[in-house]
Amino acid sequence: MIILVTILLAILIYFLWQKWELSRFEVNRYQIRSPKIKEPVTVAVIADLHGFSYGKKNERLLRETADMNPQAIFIPGDMLVSKYPDTYDTAYEAFEGLIKIAPVYYSYGNHESRLRDPERKHHLKFQQYLEKVLALGVTVLETESRSICLGSNEVVLSALELELDYYEKGMIVPMEESYMKEKLPLMKPELFQILLAHNPAYAPRYAAWGADATFCGHNHGGLVRIPGIGSLISPQLTFFPTYDAGEFKIGGHHVIISRGLGTHTFHVRVFNRAELLAVEFLPES
Repeated sequence: MIILVTILLAILIYFLWQKWELSRFEVNRYQIRSPKIKEPVTVAVIADLHGFSYGKKNERLLRETADMNPQAIFIPGDMLVSKYPDTYDTAYEAFEGLIKIAPVYYSYGNHESRLRDPERKHHLKFQQYLEKVLALGVTVLETESRSICLGSNEVVLSALELELDYYEKGMIVPMEESYMKEKLPLMKPELFQILLAHNPAYAPRYAAWGADATFCGHNHGGLVRIPGIGSLISPQLTFFPTYDAGEFKIGGHHVIISRGLGTHTFHVRVFNRAELLAVEFLPES
């Protein structure tokens, strides 16, 4: 009897802990130095919101974002959950607040890419959501590059929308070495290059392509993180993903992978709190 009560109590404590954990996020800060940056600037990175709301109309998320005074807000995909249309409305409400803080640049994750298929059940609802987001003034990027200004710095912002084959469950589909150059020719290589690429599994390809700073999401920090080891499993059902969360430096290039702000399907965060990123670009000297 004592053993049964102990097990039930442990289960109750776990569920209460997870409910508390899933209602919170932290702000994590990074610095990237480059000779291509002339003036210090800060950007916010919001990944994998998945229709979560931190307070009414995401007031806590908006407040923390505004407090960092960003010159831009970068969103590398998955603001919603493709099969739940109510998350589209929550994502739109977040955009309503974010666009009042700074210019917003939004690229597609696998959930948005899935909904671009006219055969998908909620395709029409997604198109309506997208029209409303564009009407707010949000810049929506597919696979493309454009010059933007961050303070007095001219930089190149690129986005990569991967085909859904690259999100195959249980495996990492190989990417051809020429893929990036064919899909996204490098624009103005003399400028600082920023890439929004949802899937972090191909981080070495992004660095080799020429991105000075790449921002990813998708892995949700690996759901369960083992202290001192890292993530246990990705939402893509690959074990011990190499590129799970945090900053990776590859040949002088920076790849920063957000643990994300929301979850879907597996609502689990063990030693893996949701995060909002504040990234400061600084001159090298």
